[in-house]
Amino acid sequence: MTKIINTREVRSSKDMGGIALDESQLKSLAQDPRALARLGIGMDSRFAKNAVTIAMDAGIVTPVTTGALGTPVQFLQEFLQGVVHILTTARRGDVLAPIVTAGNWHDEEVVQTILEHLGTPELYKDHGDVPLTSWNQTFDRRTIVRFELGLQVQKLEEARAGETQVNSAQEKRAAVALAFEILRNDIFFNGYNSGTNKTYGFLNDPNLPAFVTVVNGGGGNSEWDTKTVAERVTDIVTAAAALRKQSGSQVDPESMAIKLAVASSVKDLMNESDSSFTNGMTVNEWLTKNYPNIIVESIPEFEDANGGESVFYMYAINVAGSGTDDGNTVIQLVPSKMQALNSVTTVKGYEEGYTNATAGCYVKRGYACVRYSGI
Repeated sequence: MTKIINTREVRSSKDMGGIALDESQLKSLAQDPRALARLGIGMDSRFAKNAVTIAMDAGIVTPVTTGALGTPVQFLQEFLQGVVHILTTARRGDVLAPIVTAGNWHDEEVVQTILEHLGTPELYKDHGDVPLTSWNQTFDRRTIVRFELGLQVQKLEEARAGETQVNSAQEKRAAVALAFEILRNDIFFNGYNSGTNKTYGFLNDPNLPAFVTVVNGGGGNSEWDTKTVAERVTDIVTAAAALRKQSGSQVDPESMAIKLAVASSVKDLMNESDSSFTNGMTVNEWLTKNYPNIIVESIPEFEDANGGESVFYMYAINVAGSGTDDGNTVIQLVPSKMQALNSVTTVKGYEEGYTNATAGCYVKRGYACVRYSGI
C-alpha cells in the first residue's frame, strides 16, 4: 500500500522518504496533473514569482555583452573617387632645353663635332701665291651615366592592395618612372661627378660664360625684392645688351626667341608696379612692349644657385644658320629615359628591373647665353 507523506510535516530532507506509485495512480496523475499537489509535490505560487524576479534581476545586474554606444564608423564612411598623389618640386629642365635622344643606353659618350673655318684674304698680286683657307676640327664630349631601379610585388601584398582599389605593381612602376624623371632633371641642372667623367649641368657646363653680378640698386642692395621696378628693368636691359654684344650681334633680343629663366622667388616680382616707372608699368608689361619675343620661366633650381645668390639666365633658344645641326643653344642628352631590364617570377610574386641613361646638359652655343647673379 502506498504511503502518503504530508508535506506540512516535512522539516528537512532527512524526514522525507520515498514515494511509490502503482499503475492506477500513475494513470490518475496523467489524467489530473493537479494530483501531484495533493501528493505534496509542487511549489507555492509566491515562490515561483519571486524565483522569476530573482532570475531577471541577476541578468540585468551582470550582463554578458557590452552595450553598443552607436554604429561602428566603418559603416559610415564614403570613399572619394581616385587617389591624390604627393608631388615633388616642379621639374623645369624640360622647359629650358629640348630632349635629344642621342646614342644608345650602352654607349660611353656623346660627341659633338665643332668646326671652325680659317682663312684671311690678302691684297691681290699677279705673281704671288693665292692664300688658302682651311678649317679646324675639335670634338666636344659628354659622358653617359646609367642608373637602375626596380620593384617587387608579393602575392599577399597584391591581393590586399586590390581590396583597396590599388594596383600595387602599377603604382610601383609609376614610382620608378617618377624617380628616373627627378634624377634626370637633377642631373640636367647639376651634372653628375663620378671622377673623370664629363657629365655637366646647366649650372656648371664649361661652355657657359661666367656669372656677372648685377649692379646694386638705390638702396645699396642687388636683390630684386629691394629694387624698384625701374632698377629691375635696368638689369634686364643690361643683360640683353650684353647678349647682343657677346654674340657679335648674331643674337638679336628684339627679334629672336629669347628665354629669360629667373629664380622662382623673383618671378612674381615682375608683376609688381610702383611709382618709379612710367604709368605704373610692371616688368612683364614693359617686356611685352619692348621685347615681345622674350619668354620668362620660373626655375626653382636658380634659387641660391651661385654661392647662395639667386640667378637669372638670358639666352637665345635657337641660332639659325650657325651650323648644320639643329641650331639649339642648350639641349638635354638622354639616350634612354627608362627601359626594362628584365622581369623574374618568384615563388611568392615577381620582380622587375629598369634602367635609364643620361649625359646631362650640353650648352652647344655658349656665346648665345648670359648669366647674372645676385637677384
